[in-house]
Amino acid sequence: MNHFVVDGRYEDLLKYFGLDPEAVLKKARLPEDTFRRKIVTMKEEEYYRFMEAIGKLSTDSQLPINMSTVNQIESFSPPIFASWCSRNGEICIDRLTRYKKLIGPMRFLVSKEEDQETIRLVPGDETLEIPSFLVQSEFAFLIGMFRRATHEDINPMKISMTELPKDDSFADFAGIAPEHGEENYIVFSRKDLNEPFISFNDAMWSYFKPELAKRLAEVEVDDSVSARVRSALTELLPGGAGTIEDMAEKLGMSRRTLQRKLSQEDTTFQKQLNNTREILAIHYIRNTDMTTNDMAYLLGYAELNSFLRAFTVWTGKSITEYRKELEKEEDK
Repeated sequence: MNHFVVDGRYEDLLKYFGLDPEAVLKKARLPEDTFRRKIVTMKEEEYYRFMEAIGKLSTDSQLPINMSTVNQIESFSPPIFASWCSRNGEICIDRLTRYKKLIGPMRFLVSKEEDQETIRLVPGDETLEIPSFLVQSEFAFLIGMFRRATHEDINPMKISMTELPKDDSFADFAGIAPEHGEENYIVFSRKDLNEPFISFNDAMWSYFKPELAKRLAEVEVDDSVSARVRSALTELLPGGAGTIEDMAEKLGMSRRTLQRKLSQEDTTFQKQLNNTREILAIHYIRNTDMTTNDMAYLLGYAELNSFLRAFTVWTGKSITEYRKELEKEEDK
C-alpha cells in the first residue's frame, strides 16, 4: 500500500498525554492540517517519522507503554476489537497477523513452536527501519492486551530490539529486560497463549469477519512498483509525459531508485511502458472509434509508424487485420 489510514483519535490521544499534535507533525515534517482531514492517511515512512517525533518530543519514558495500553485501546479499530474477541492469545495473534495491514504499515511474522510462539515485527518496506518508540508501543500493546483479556499477569519469555529503551521503564512493565539484537521480536509461551480470553465473543467476531475480509481484499490489490508505474502511465501518456524521468517524478523517487525497484520485480520501465501501451491500444480499438493517429498520440508516440510497428509486434497483426478479426467475432 502506498498510504494507509491513521486513526484520527491520535490527535486526542496526544493531547491526553500532554503533547501538542501540531508540534509533533512539524517535528515529523508532515502537513500541519493532517488531523483536520476527513480521512487521515500517511505513507509508511511518514508514519515512522510521526511515531519517532512523538518519542523525541516526550520526556516520559513510559509514554509508548501508556499510549498502547490506554483504556479502551481495543476500540481503536475493528481489527483490534476482533482480536480482542478471540478465544485465546494464539487466535488473537493469528487475527492481528492477518489484518495487520488494516491497522498500520508493519507486518507480524509468526513462528510457532511446540512450547512457544515468536512474533517478529517487520516494516512493509524492508529499506525502512521501525523507530524504537513504535517497537516499544507494539510490544507493550500485545502484553497489555493479553493481560487484560485473560486477567492474568502474562509476561513474555524473551524480547529482542534493535534499539534498546533508554531506561528500565519498559523492562519493569514487561517483567523481562529486552535484549539487543538484529531483529525486533517478542516470544510468548504456548501455555500463556492458551489462556482463555475473558473478552471472548464469537458472535461479535462473526459480525466483524465479513467486513474485515472485504476491507482486506480492497488493500490486497497489486501494490507493486510495476502496478504503480502502469497506473501512472495511463495518466502521463496522453499528456506526452511518458519517460522514465516523468515517471520517477510522478512516483516521488529518483530515476535510479525506480530502476532498482523495478529490477527487484524482474522487470524494467520499458517493459511496463510497452505493456501499458499494448493494453491501452487494444482497449481503444475495442471500445472507441478513435483514429490510428489519435491512438498513437494518446500512447505517447511521436511518429505513427512507430506505433504501427509496435502494434504488429504485440499482436502479430496490423491494426487493420486486428479490426477485421474483431468485426468477425462480433458478427458471430
